[in-house]
Amino acid sequence: MELPRDPATGKRRRQWATVKGTKRKAQYESQQLLVKVQDSSTLLAAGSGLSTEQVVNEWFAIVREGLSPTTVQGYEWRIRLHILPALGSIPVHKLRALDLDHLYRSLIAQGKAPATIRQTHAIIRSALNQAMRWGWVKHNVALLATPPKLGSTAVVAPSISQLNSILEAAKKRHPQWVNLIALAALTGMRRGELCALRWEDIGAGSLHVSRSLGHTTESGTYLGPTKSRQERRVALDSAALYYITDQQERLREACRALSLKMADNPFVFFGEPDGATPLHPDSVSKVFRSICDGLGYPELHFHSLRHFSATQLIASGVDIRTVSARLGHGDPAVTLRVYSHLLEARDRDAAVIMGNILTGKSGEQASDAGAR
Repeated sequence: MELPRDPATGKRRRQWATVKGTKRKAQYESQQLLVKVQDSSTLLAAGSGLSTEQVVNEWFAIVREGLSPTTVQGYEWRIRLHILPALGSIPVHKLRALDLDHLYRSLIAQGKAPATIRQTHAIIRSALNQAMRWGWVKHNVALLATPPKLGSTAVVAPSISQLNSILEAAKKRHPQWVNLIALAALTGMRRGELCALRWEDIGAGSLHVSRSLGHTTESGTYLGPTKSRQERRVALDSAALYYITDQQERLREACRALSLKMADNPFVFFGEPDGATPLHPDSVSKVFRSICDGLGYPELHFHSLRHFSATQLIASGVDIRTVSARLGHGDPAVTLRVYSHLLEARDRDAAVIMGNILTGKSGEQASDAGAR
């Protein structure tokens, strides 16, 4: 069957279909196929007049409503600085994988990290997927492009002695910093989750983690869901409970000293002495950075405390599913990927254990222990 010429390229098109039945049925199926092709051609013709900038903007107008303000800001930044200058003026039906690869090579030359470039690639891929659904393009050329691969990122966690030094240095700043840093190391909670904690989140031996404090340059701080958009409970030991109880008493003392009325359901880590406002996430990072620089630990960041919690738990033999749930990872596979090097060490320990069982060394060791 002869089809209308391709509206984007002008090339001749044909299509064949096998129909079982009478000639009348074959003619009917032919007419139905022609209607579908003409409808598709109309949409493709509409898309052929659109630039890549228009397609990206149409896509972003739809998806931005379901994104957090921080994610929206990140998307806007990548679209404005990376995508539109390089690809915006190209008609979307003429966009090639080569154009995308040229963009990625340019970003690499500018010193952009592979993770940043892959995030830019993800935006382009999603926008072109939507253009396909709308019938504006026939293929998603982003699927043929080659963004840089992500290298393995080294997990940097403080040692126990480094953490003790950091806590000692934090005492010279303010007791609140000691409580915050200690709780981050003990629970593995994210910076925004700690800043968003309120007194109502403190339970009998656990914390209810249901929100995170984010911020953007335009709208300032805001309370939103956790990174995985899942709520969780984090069990607390006596040490963690001590730091939380001390933090609550610090707020009571501040209110008494300044004759202030304590806010209803105050923030655990407060920016104002009545507990009505939380610590700003940037303040947390800056103070921790200052402490670590003063101690000669430039490799450590506040997120390193989260790695400390995970590495200590895994090294102690806690199973990955429990560690993942405690950290608030949406999928245990994330935990496996980030801390795979620790699991390899545990696997070597397991090999030694199995070897000892087979050779009878474990039994001999038990007998020796009994004799002693």
